[in-house]
Amino acid sequence: MNVLLFAGLTLRELIRRRLVAAVAVLTLVITAFTGWGMNRLATAVVDGAPLPEPAVHAAAAGIVILLAFLFSFVIALGAALVGAPTMAESIANGEVLAVLARPVRRAEIVLGRWLGTLAALAFYVAAAGALELLVVRGETGYAPPNPLLALAFLCAVGAIVTTGAIALATRLPALTAGIVAAMLFGLAWIGGILQTIGLALGNARLADAGTIVALLFPSDALWRGALYALQPAAFTAAAANVNGSGTGVNPFAVTSAPPQAILWWAAAWTIAVLTTGVALFRTRDL
Repeated sequence: MNVLLFAGLTLRELIRRRLVAAVAVLTLVITAFTGWGMNRLATAVVDGAPLPEPAVHAAAAGIVILLAFLFSFVIALGAALVGAPTMAESIANGEVLAVLARPVRRAEIVLGRWLGTLAALAFYVAAAGALELLVVRGETGYAPPNPLLALAFLCAVGAIVTTGAIALATRLPALTAGIVAAMLFGLAWIGGILQTIGLALGNARLADAGTIVALLFPSDALWRGALYALQPAAFTAAAANVNGSGTGVNPFAVTSAPPQAILWWAAAWTIAVLTTGVALFRTRDL
């Protein structure tokens, strides 16, 4: 019950800071811009004739993937810069001292803050992602192969960054913890690119380096799952041909879904890092 109480407190704090209202307005603006762009695509005329439907759908598929890529960075930044303050600021302003005077465990505070941040993030991903996809479908008639799975993977990306940010915030100031978590996300994305390049060129050392980075912070592997769920079969085949020839690498296409072992590792990583954050908070002198 205490975990749920702290989760609810986290959600109320986000609403009180007007973060929810600001994000909602910006999301509606971006969605409106997306709808305008998709309408222009659907009504485009080339050489006096409208674009054929397959061409419109192919262009829409590429735009959806690009939007998802940008959305993943928004999710990561939001998870880092919201998750870290929910934990660190309650320590810095002395709120934790007042709470711990009651029969509350430190682990319940960490888990409640983590759960509340994750719930807010998951709701945003589901609402904003579904709205964008509905706009694309309404304007162009295109829908990605597995949109629900893609949104689930994007939520998992947010969970990885949230977990890292909150674990860091048990010992570091809010700004430092948030920036470090966001930088780890960026480093993981670069590691994924290095791994793809290494595999395409047959460079085992480069591929292994990228794999190590992906294991240390598995957000990129989950992003690749979202990418695979969004891309049409033609994009997958094209990526396999390009990567197999060694002539180039497309960072916005993958050849297969993430292996089950990586997904299990991401789940184990989340549990391990969250447990470490609880242990660090338990031993912190307040």
